[in-house]
Amino acid sequence: NDRITFGEARRQYEALGAELRQSAHFNVQPGDRVGIVMRNYPELLIAFLAITAAGGVAVPLNALWKSEELEYAVTDAACKVVIADPERMALCVPFARKVGFKTVLVRGRVADCAAARQMGAVAWDDVLAAGAARNRDDPRAAARLYKSIEAEDEAMIMYTSGSTGFPKGVVHTQRSVGTAMKIGEMASAAMPEPGGGVQLMAVPLFHITALCPIGLFSIPAGSKIVMMRKWNAGKGLEVIQRERVTRFTGVPTMMVDLMGHPDFDPEKISSLKNVLAGGAPVPPSQVSQMRAKTKSISSGQGYGLTETMALGTVNRGADYLRHPTSCGKPVPLMVEVAIIDPDTKRTVPTGARGEVCLKGAMIMKCYNNKPEKTAEAIDANGYFHTGDIGKLDSGGFLYILDRMKDLIIRGGENIDCSEVEAAIVSHPAVRECSVFGLPDARLGEVVGAAVWVTDESVTAEALSKHAAQSIAKFKVPLPVNVFFHREALPKGATGKLDKKGLRKMYGEEVERRPTKARL
Repeated sequence: NDRITFGEARRQYEALGAELRQSAHFNVQPGDRVGIVMRNYPELLIAFLAITAAGGVAVPLNALWKSEELEYAVTDAACKVVIADPERMALCVPFARKVGFKTVLVRGRVADCAAARQMGAVAWDDVLAAGAARNRDDPRAAARLYKSIEAEDEAMIMYTSGSTGFPKGVVHTQRSVGTAMKIGEMASAAMPEPGGGVQLMAVPLFHITALCPIGLFSIPAGSKIVMMRKWNAGKGLEVIQRERVTRFTGVPTMMVDLMGHPDFDPEKISSLKNVLAGGAPVPPSQVSQMRAKTKSISSGQGYGLTETMALGTVNRGADYLRHPTSCGKPVPLMVEVAIIDPDTKRTVPTGARGEVCLKGAMIMKCYNNKPEKTAEAIDANGYFHTGDIGKLDSGGFLYILDRMKDLIIRGGENIDCSEVEAAIVSHPAVRECSVFGLPDARLGEVVGAAVWVTDESVTAEALSKHAAQSIAKFKVPLPVNVFFHREALPKGATGKLDKKGLRKMYGEEVERRPTKARL
């Protein structure tokens, strides 16, 4: 039930920025990286603003990760400071001494948190108090910091799962982050809401969908954000009704959850004016269902990636109803979309399939410490190659048809198949493993795995439990989606696992299951 005004938020982020920059303890200099890992708390967004406004590089980290995953990202980003809540602070203990970084504890007393005491953490409130004192002594300090920042200075690293094992650190600059905020300002001017409106944030802030289209967009719009620590459709309905929420941006799963909840009543969401889905494809049936149940709401969907600050195309209003399978047209004036043949590298004719490529000032600078991957992703003409296959129709609407990358998108979470395969294959009884996406009515896709085992006594539950020891829970296949083979998995002519065939075969099997079993 905490409530923070815009004025208080600014005082807090300026105080945090002052203490991070000026104290000898933290000594964060321009370009230094600061990790942020916690549940959906206001401190996450305040920390992001503080770090970037002070010339540092904010590194939002996935709060669902295990210790090993956090260690990889903190090490890869070379974080000088990590700001964490008590639960995530404990996950940092195993690698803190080896990596070496200062810590700030959010939502807890250092005296009550063994991990914080062990790492010499400073409490959030104490950091703010010290920084506020610095700003009282020198009221112009924050303004001087702003003026010293250049457009091409790095501002953020956000990790996104790819198809190469470890997640890639997407490096954004002040230019790309600032472009996103400018687009938010344009959107609020084009579609103003009384008092700036009220936005529901139910998506994790460590995802670009929450950070940019909700968090950063709220600043120029002056809109209130109502944060949920964790998504729950029943509580979501209560919050929407109590806080008179006017805008809801989330993954398609959340819309299905709301409309399918036993307590759903159109009156409870009567304040809603706009609903926007992103992070995963929206099933056409959901568009018509939403229209039938919520006729007064303008709905839509967007297409973007972490590498593009979640910006690319948008489809809403009447266009959305006429083209429900399209993710829309490019953001006017700011985004260019091209469909390029992956083999010839040439633009394909209208209506032809090719790789979806985006261009604009919102494109990332690079992948952290991965120059080869950066060169593969951004071509000489400045287009970012998304790895998605799509087409543009004669009206300029974009349609996503397939993926080139070996990824699963589960309720908006990107899951790298090779990472899950490595976790399962590490079990001594597994000889071969192929991981792929399976259709799911609620989440869009879930993780499926075909395994060749040498020990017939091994169960699916045992393999899922084994995988959960090294990867986050949302990446682990449910036992019902682990399929056993007593011989080598099928392969193509080149000797590679026939993942496409396995996905098709088991996808059809899953589709035949009763709906309850698939959910």
